[in-house]
Amino acid sequence: MIVLDLDLDYFMEKVASFIGESVTNRLSDEYYGSFVWKEDKVRNFIENNLGLSKNNKIKGCIVKGHNEALFFWKKLIDQNKLEVPFSVVHVDSHADLGFGYLSWDYIKNTLLKYPVENRFENRFYELDDIKTDIGIGDYLLYAIAFRWLDRLTYCANPNDDKDDYDWDILKEFKEKYISNIPVSQTIQLAYNDKMEMPYYQSSDEEKEAYWASAIKEPEVPFEIIPTIDDVNYNGNFNFITVAQSPNYTPESADYILEILSEYIDQEI
Repeated sequence: MIVLDLDLDYFMEKVASFIGESVTNRLSDEYYGSFVWKEDKVRNFIENNLGLSKNNKIKGCIVKGHNEALFFWKKLIDQNKLEVPFSVVHVDSHADLGFGYLSWDYIKNTLLKYPVENRFENRFYELDDIKTDIGIGDYLLYAIAFRWLDRLTYCANPNDDKDDYDWDILKEFKEKYISNIPVSQTIQLAYNDKMEMPYYQSSDEEKEAYWASAIKEPEVPFEIIPTIDDVNYNGNFNFITVAQSPNYTPESADYILEILSEYIDQEI
């Protein structure tokens, strides 16, 4: 099964980054408003690049924060409507794989030690003595840690670097790289009770030693699509989730949610 996972900030020609989750203000329309896609470009992408049709709406929902998509997937899984593992086509200006989040330390050092069936309920970690849940920038990393995903495609905003994910989530700690053509890599989470996780500057020998004795999670093929033209789907999705991401978009972008709602059946 395939889930199309859209973020409103993909439809912008300038990307905002590293905005705290607690920030509630919208991006300035005075500055960012001019970077929002026009309606004809939005509809062309929806219909010709993604293959969606108003005459064949796909079941899904529109959420505020992008982490809410994961909880929607959990609902579908519990209702036996979404089969695990499934593939995600993530159309976004951010990879949402935990880059810059402390949750990755918790996932690799603690969460992965739990049996798979117990990981969702043990997803919380302490941050400054506060019980912290899944966030807008790490929910896809959690989905992989839960073993929900068997493939992830990141249709990245072509106006940004497209490398906002950590090298140590890649199989064998392979180097991440940027390209103007689609890039295929493999995500494979791992933990090791016997050794400390190596640093980026660690020697190849240290990284190889850690990996050799680590307990490894299933491989998840990871493709990065860096251009709009290379986004090419026929609308064959089982579900759609759309995130407003208010702290990463100006109010003038909200009209796109109304357009997207024409292609989504939200009665689930």
